[in-house]
Amino acid sequence: MSLSGLFDIGKSAIFASQTALNVVSNNIANVNTPGYSRHEAILEVANPVQIKGNYIGRGVGNVDIRRHYDNFIHLQIIGQNQSYGRSFALERGLSHIEQIFNEAKNLGLGNSLKDYFNAWQDLANNPEAQPQRTVLLQKANALVQTAKQMEEDTLDTLKEINNDIGNVVNDINSLTSNIAVLNEKISQLEAGLSTDDASYFRDQRDSSLNDLAELMDYTWYEDNSGRVEILAGGESLVNLQGSTSLSTEIDIDGHRNIYARGRDITSVFQEGQLGGFIDVRSDIETNSLHDLRKLIASISNETNILHRTGYGLDGSTSNDFFDALQIYSSDDSAAGYVSSATVSDVAALTLDEYDINFVDAANYEVYNHQTGALVTSGAYTAGNTISFEGIDVVIDGAPAADDTFLISPLSEVITNFDVALTDTQKIAAASSNLNLPGDNTKALEMVQLSQDDVTELSNATFEGYYNGIVSDIGIMSKAASDSLTYDDNLRFELEKKRDEVSGVSLDEEAANLIRYQRMYEAGAKIIKITDELMEMIINL
Repeated sequence: MSLSGLFDIGKSAIFASQTALNVVSNNIANVNTPGYSRHEAILEVANPVQIKGNYIGRGVGNVDIRRHYDNFIHLQIIGQNQSYGRSFALERGLSHIEQIFNEAKNLGLGNSLKDYFNAWQDLANNPEAQPQRTVLLQKANALVQTAKQMEEDTLDTLKEINNDIGNVVNDINSLTSNIAVLNEKISQLEAGLSTDDASYFRDQRDSSLNDLAELMDYTWYEDNSGRVEILAGGESLVNLQGSTSLSTEIDIDGHRNIYARGRDITSVFQEGQLGGFIDVRSDIETNSLHDLRKLIASISNETNILHRTGYGLDGSTSNDFFDALQIYSSDDSAAGYVSSATVSDVAALTLDEYDINFVDAANYEVYNHQTGALVTSGAYTAGNTISFEGIDVVIDGAPAADDTFLISPLSEVITNFDVALTDTQKIAAASSNLNLPGDNTKALEMVQLSQDDVTELSNATFEGYYNGIVSDIGIMSKAASDSLTYDDNLRFELEKKRDEVSGVSLDEEAANLIRYQRMYEAGAKIIKITDELMEMIINL
């Protein structure tokens, strides 16, 4: 090798150390950047040259930049982010409901319910007194207003959850669009169309995949070109052609459902914030809200049944204390409709909801909406009455196979809940119209009603049933809070494991900085000494 070869060796040392210094400096600059993966300069020996049978080194060859990355840990983080997102949504929704049913601060229905029946006890103690009768109506109205406020707050929570679902879908669309763009950049760079390294884009894509996992559950894989495809419910959200946006629509029940290419895929989401919000929405509707409505329906119905058999001071009887229960209906039918739905026998009401399903155009089946149990069935004739468990329903039109009609004594019960009486003279405290002084037998029966088990409420008292609602909400909310804490801690531990592989250590990078600085100085020294030697030879 000629003396000039030393210049090449020194130059290779300078260029290699310069590249390594850039890598180290970039690591240091991104020490606190979320999702950044540490890079390392890998120096390779240049191909040696053979001189007189011996191989002489030619300095540093290529300098590769390696990304420190563990795919297994990344997959674990994605899975944990999905669990965390679900727990976050559940805790968010249930904590709101817990505040609505907050008996610890006397904000729930419990006090109003006690005050209402205590007012009946005060009337029983002095059945002819006007003040006690006035107070009873006041306490009954207070019970009505508390129930209405609790339902309104619960419905507001459901609206907020629906809005959250819409916002999450918007965030998902933004992330999938960004992932599709990064797919193209990575594919182009790693296909050799550019000399740049795609590892920085991979960091960005991994960060987007992690964020997406917190919002929804999905499956994904990476193809040979470096692109990832993302699937949800059998629909491709990111593929070779780009990304597909999800959309949402509000159905007849007020649910915001999720669609991909026009297909409803709401039911496929189990994890992430989407899965959590969908589940907590269902939990609130089928448990908390349903049970509250059923309690109010039972209080109203049982009070009215008893009150109709009593007599007021004016001798009147058969009066409802609360407004009578109404039957709500909705249909999923193109040509059939419910023309009438009424209570035929208040004593036979179970306060359950029902689905009238048509097997074909001429036959129907009635199922309990909650339990799925068959209640009755029969042949359909337009305009004829379908009777079951204290309810009469008339369906007109031309329903077809698979048409469904929801029949509910609960959907509008709190909306229609009100005190029917305005005249205190009509409050039935007596059990006869003989106007016997001190006749308080009906008022005492009302007091006893608060202590009796009610069949429609799973043989619980009014207070016991309500306490069960509050207890269930508290248990679910606490479980959701504990799950959120657990998932957050586990996610933190996985991030620590990732940092052990991909994180930047300032101590290590400082040492590398000094090492490559010395390498740069040594390379420059080689060139300087070689230059001096060349000058010496020239001057000989």
